[in-house]
Amino acid sequence: MAQKERLFEFAGRTAHLRPEGAYYVLGRALQMEKEGREIIHFEIGQPDFPTFENICEAGIGAIRRGKTRYTPPAGMMELREAIAADAGQRRGISIFPEEVVVSPGGKPNLFFPTLALVEEGDEVIYPDPGFPTYQAMIQVAGGIPVPVPLLEENDFSFDLEIFDRLINPRTKLIILNSPSNPTGGVLDEAALQHIAEQAQRYDCWVMSDEIYARLVYDGQKAPSIAALPGMKERTIIVDGFSKTY
Repeated sequence: MAQKERLFEFAGRTAHLRPEGAYYVLGRALQMEKEGREIIHFEIGQPDFPTFENICEAGIGAIRRGKTRYTPPAGMMELREAIAADAGQRRGISIFPEEVVVSPGGKPNLFFPTLALVEEGDEVIYPDPGFPTYQAMIQVAGGIPVPVPLLEENDFSFDLEIFDRLINPRTKLIILNSPSNPTGGVLDEAALQHIAEQAQRYDCWVMSDEIYARLVYDGQKAPSIAALPGMKERTIIVDGFSKTY
């Protein structure tokens, strides 16, 4: 009996994991819609319009042409070339296809670099409030989550004074999300420059989650920390199609 009970024990690294609240709320909202209620969806970070018709037709056409087989692990070279050209042009830097990895959704490209970089006991700075995956992936990797508050009085930017107090020689990775989920706050170039200087001073990696970079308004821009001098080689840019298209 003891042996059978042991089969149902999960690894300790999963003990802290909790369901993501947005998906719980989505499930409840969809059920309420089935019951005839009219729901305005704020739970999931996606546009409120359907996928563009040309994208749908391109996907259908690719399936009909037999594009359903295995691809290279990093993604099809033609797609990586297109992503590199577009992503580099929008940020004003040179990005090469060999530097692009395509994944099924943004979470793998958040999670796997964290596993590759963070050792047991390393500290990782991340925005709070922020995407729940940040804290979860840090802890699964064995790292120590170090939240930096995003305050309304600072336009939901990093509190740089607190950031300066928290960063130290044990900091391995700094996670940025600009524009931010859920606040919509944008890190301006002065804040990014400050963070970049500290990242170089303490020899940290930076993971810049730029999935919402094209969702800015009133002439606002969302600059990338990767475009600052000395930062491209220590920055992992995470971007995707789901929010924009």
